[in-house]
Amino acid sequence: LVTSADVALSTARMAAAGLEQPEVRVTAESVGASKPDPEGFLKGAAELGVAPADCVVFEDSGAGIAAGRAAGMRVVGIGPRAGFHDPDVVVRDLTQVRVERGEDGTILLHITDAGHTG
Repeated sequence: LVTSADVALSTARMAAAGLEQPEVRVTAESVGASKPDPEGFLKGAAELGVAPADCVVFEDSGAGIAAGRAAGMRVVGIGPRAGFHDPDVVVRDLTQVRVERGEDGTILLHITDAGHTG
C-alpha cells in the first residue's frame, strides 16, 4: 500500500473497507515528498524487492497516476476521471481486475472491458 494518508487514516480506511493491513505500507510519514513525486512508489517497490518496471500501480488520482508513471511503473487508472491523467489502462472499478499466479509463479493481471489510453 502506498498512500498519501498517514498511518492512522490509512489504518481506519482499510478497516472500514474490511481489508487486512498489507505487510508493506508506505504512508505520509514514510516519505519526504508526496505524490506526484514517485518516492512512495519507489520505496514500496524497494521494500518488496521488486524492480519498478515489474510493478503495477492502481490509482484514481492525477497525482497518483503521475507518481506511478514517474516511478517507471505501469499504471491502471480507476474510475471515469482517471483517463484524463494518461494511465496505461483505465477500468471502471476494481471488479474489472483479476489477479492470478501463473504456473511459473508469475503474477498475471487480467483486465476486462478496459479502455486503453496509450
